[in-house]
Amino acid sequence: FTLLDTDINEFDDAYVENFIKENEFDFVLLGSIVTHYKWIKWFVNMTKGHQPNTKIVVGNSVAGSIPKLFLEKTKADIVVCGEGEISAYEAVDAIRLDKKLEDVPGIAFRDVKKEFVETPARKAAKIDTLPLIDWDIFDVERYLSYGTLFPEQNKSKKESERAMPIVTARGCAFKCSFCHYVFWNDPYRNRDPKSIVKEIKQLQEKYDIKYFNFWDDLTFASARQADKLCDEIIKSGLKIKWVASIRVDIFSRAN
Repeated sequence: FTLLDTDINEFDDAYVENFIKENEFDFVLLGSIVTHYKWIKWFVNMTKGHQPNTKIVVGNSVAGSIPKLFLEKTKADIVVCGEGEISAYEAVDAIRLDKKLEDVPGIAFRDVKKEFVETPARKAAKIDTLPLIDWDIFDVERYLSYGTLFPEQNKSKKESERAMPIVTARGCAFKCSFCHYVFWNDPYRNRDPKSIVKEIKQLQEKYDIKYFNFWDDLTFASARQADKLCDEIIKSGLKIKWVASIRVDIFSRAN
């Protein structure tokens, strides 16, 4: 397993291409939001040029929002449509074990006749059954040294600002017309507050994190869920600082 982290390292295209030339892979998995389409297209086609037998799996909205077009314009082998944890794993497993890709929900690909195939959507995952994120594959200390959640309040204390994200739900509570919502047909799913507190504690103990960014599209879409989460944080005795996206009217609703 190899991670090429182009974000923190800010590798230029020449470095990335040389990395692909010097390292051979059976599978390459990547994804981004749709605004990085041009670079992702370059990367996929460049990788296939150097490693034609490598299977390339692309997820997130850059491919999942336009699976047919993406497969027409790039040399990618598989597009993951929607949530990626299970679909990407099963797609790789199907190729590795010579199983039928048609039996893997939530993907798109070209069959042996080069015809476009999109399998039925995968049912939304029960997010509390998924394991907590393993951040150890990233250069955590380097990310922590770059990041800050409270730049104005703590300019003189940047060295102590160890901040990390927490995702408390999947999806978005709204369907705005300007947004390509990757999981459009999936229900909005809140995590169990006990699971959220467990993750906070783990990040505190492992990385000495003091600040948390609740990184959902809209963390407190539900006042009831907000109550449960706050109650669980109080009950746990956690001492943290946090920021979140929130509707300003949520705590003023009559109900």
